[in-house]
Formats: sequence, structure tokens, C-alpha cells
Amino acid sequence: MPHPLDRYAPYTDIEALKTSMGKPLRKCVRVNTLKCFVEQFASWAKGRGWALTQVPWCREGFFLEREDHSRALGKDLRHLLGHFYMQEAASMLPPSLLDPRPGETILDLCAAPGSKTTQMVAAMDGRGTVIANDVQENRLWTLKNALYRSGVTNCIVLKKVGQWYGKNMTERFDRVLCDAPCTAQGTARKGSDALAYCSDRSIAACARLQMELLEAAVHACKVGGRIVYSTCTMTVEENEKLVLDTLNKFSDQIEVVHPKDALPSGLQWDMSMAISDAKKVQKFLNPSLEVFHPFLRLWPQTYDTEGFFAAVLQKTASTRDPLSVPPVPKEEQTLRNHEMTHIMEWLKETYGTTFTGEGDTLVRRGEAILLVTADTWNLPLPVRDYSLGLPFCKDLGDGRYRLHSELVTARGNFATKNVWRIDDDTLQSLERGRDVPCPAELLGDVILVWNDLPLGMGLAREGTLKNRLSRWLVQHA
Repeated sequence: MPHPLDRYAPYTDIEALKTSMGKPLRKCVRVNTLKCFVEQFASWAKGRGWALTQVPWCREGFFLEREDHSRALGKDLRHLLGHFYMQEAASMLPPSLLDPRPGETILDLCAAPGSKTTQMVAAMDGRGTVIANDVQENRLWTLKNALYRSGVTNCIVLKKVGQWYGKNMTERFDRVLCDAPCTAQGTARKGSDALAYCSDRSIAACARLQMELLEAAVHACKVGGRIVYSTCTMTVEENEKLVLDTLNKFSDQIEVVHPKDALPSGLQWDMSMAISDAKKVQKFLNPSLEVFHPFLRLWPQTYDTEGFFAAVLQKTASTRDPLSVPPVPKEEQTLRNHEMTHIMEWLKETYGTTFTGEGDTLVRRGEAILLVTADTWNLPLPVRDYSLGLPFCKDLGDGRYRLHSELVTARGNFATKNVWRIDDDTLQSLERGRDVPCPAELLGDVILVWNDLPLGMGLAREGTLKNRLSRWLVQHA
């Protein structure tokens, strides 16, 4: 019986491919610069004996090696607090190629589980807006949790089929990422069943959907804007062939951008092998072809990553006349002036800060108060949002509020009152879910900080602190 990888023999070293696919992936992480500087993470890593090697196409991405495996990397405190994100190196390539800029409006067409969305938001330094779209409910919850843990305030999550954007939000976005659903053959190094369950039928079905999504991305992008198409599979039908077909369909409206001109300045990556490998596939598709497009194909054996593909396109002319689709109200409501004033005064009195900065605003969704940037809140949309912003506090209904842990882990260091800086022993007890003794002068809700890392909240009463750290922080510790 032929091996599933034998289909790639015409344009790569098949034995090298099979060998690399049998090896485990290198651990890789990305620093979330919304919460942590790269230098801080490097110091943290050094203290834990981790060896870091930068991912060549992402300044904040690092291959990570360690000798002590007694504690899972996913249970590391900075990971639980959202200071770094476990993300495969190849997955960092599409957001880097998109290169979103502060102030822009970005569409992440197939956003869940959120690794690329959070990478783009961090690159924008919280300015501008990312529309993060997906259609499956369980994936949307994963996406929301990733945004919350990362401290994101300028993202709106929408639940629509991707094709909807091409018609209803035509030419609304400065840049569009189409990281399309695929047969995921490139992920097989993680132990997935992608190779075993991939068939000609599933490849064809994915390619049809991907073509529709990429066309929607082209329509949704502004003239002069950038589209990045990517997959984590290796099939020709879902990658080079699909992009070439799209270029033929929109031959006068889109063009290919060389990836060296797309990456953020200052990155030193020799991408010649990735471009050469994509050219070999194009030559296989059309032996008479003389002009090749600079797509990127990452075979697992080339950079010791997952299998991956990416292409960068620029829209040069309109592809569809925009429809006049009226905006609809968001699910959330603005706070009334007197309530906003009351919350600000209460925060200042209780914590010595409002936890807000220039361009921030608070909105309400039921009993939840959310922190969102004003630009994001004021962005008109022709559909109700699924969620937006960062959980800020809960309205207790009696004039009091309780800060959400997502706000505390993002901005807890702003506070100058009702803060308890705990020692190592107290941290260990809290991580085990225990209540702990505390200074008698502490009373009520208290922000817990360890080594300048805001951890969450506790409730102090008569010398005892009731543990209110997030369940994900306690359960994973």
C-alpha cells in the first residue's frame, strides 16, 4: 500500500520528508508583548534553565529547549498568566507576513483557536481593531479565552461563515488573513491523524471551501491592502494551485507580493529554500512555466517545523462594488454618565487607579463591564458581535463592583491600594487552591502580586484571605 506522503515524491526528497515527519516537533513559544517584554521573558527563561533560539520570521517567537521536564511547559506561571503563548513556529509566519500596523482595521477570517489573532493584536500594540471571525461555537470559546488571557482590548469576535464578508463587508479592511481550514497534513508531527484520514475527496472538498474563503478575503480587502493566504497542509491542490487559480480569476485586481518585502523590517531570514520549494511545485503543475511566483512552502525537513504554506497578495483594483449595508447596534451598551463617574470614583478610592488609559472606554453586557478601546467600540458593523473587549469587572448590584481576573492579570500593577505582595510560600499555597493567612489590616477584595506579576484576586477578612484566583490558574498549577 502506498504511503500517504508518496504523493510528494515529484518535488521533494521523500525520504527526508518521511524521516522529519516521524520526529517530534520542537517546543516553540511566542512572547505576548501586551503583558511581557521579550527581555523579561528571556530573563525568566534563563532562570529556569531554558535555552532560547529566535524564530527567524518572528521577533517574539522562540524555539525552547530545556532539560528539566518535571513540570509541563503549559503549567509555567507566565504561561498561565498569558505572558507567553505556546505556538508552533510555522504558525507565526502568516501574521508576520500580514504585518498589521497600529490604527488599521484587520480581518482574521478563520481566527480560532486564536494564536494568530493574539499575535496580530500584540503587533498593533492595542491600536486599531482586529475582527476575529469563526463559525463553530466551541472554537469561538477557545478564541475568546485566548484573547482574555492575552489581555486584548481592541478585538471584536464575530460568528459568521467566512464567505459572508466578501459581500457584506466589501473593501472594509486594510489587511485580511485567510488561514484557511485544510486537511492539516503538516500537523502530523504532533501526532494528529491528518495523514491517515486525508483522501482525494477531502482534499477536493477543502480546496472548494478555501477558494470561496480566499475570494471573500480579496473582496473584503481595501484597494491597496494586503491579503495573506496560508494553510498547515502540504497538498498542491490546497496551496499553490489554489492561489494560482485565484490569481487567474483576479488577474487585473491582485498581484503577488514578495515575502521579503512583506515581513517586518529587521528580520533576518534566508527564505530562499522556501521560495525554491514552492517554485518546484509550480513547475510540476505547469512544466512550460517560465515565471514563478514567490510563494513560501515550508517542508518539515527544511526548517524543522510543521508543514506549511503561505502566499502574500496585494489588491490593486476593486473586485466588487460595495453594498450599502447599514450598521446594527452591538450586543453591549455604553455606560450612562453617572454610572461611569461612579465606577471611576470607586476604583480610584479602592485601588488608587482607574486601570484605564487614553482611548479606553467601558461598556456593559448584562452584569459584566468590559474594557474596550474607543476606536473598536465605535467601529460600525452590519452584524451583532459575539463578544468584544476584555472583562473588566462584575456589577454586584449594590453599588459595588468586583474586578475580573483578566483585568487584574493585564493591569494589576496599576494599583497602589489594596495590593498584597506575597512570598513564595503563599504563592504555592494559593496555587494549590488553599485559603491563606494574610495581614489583619487587609479587608475586602485584594489584588495579589508575586514578584511584580499580578496573579488575580483574593477576599481578605479577619486575617484570612479567601482564594479567588482563576480556576485555570489553580487547576493547572
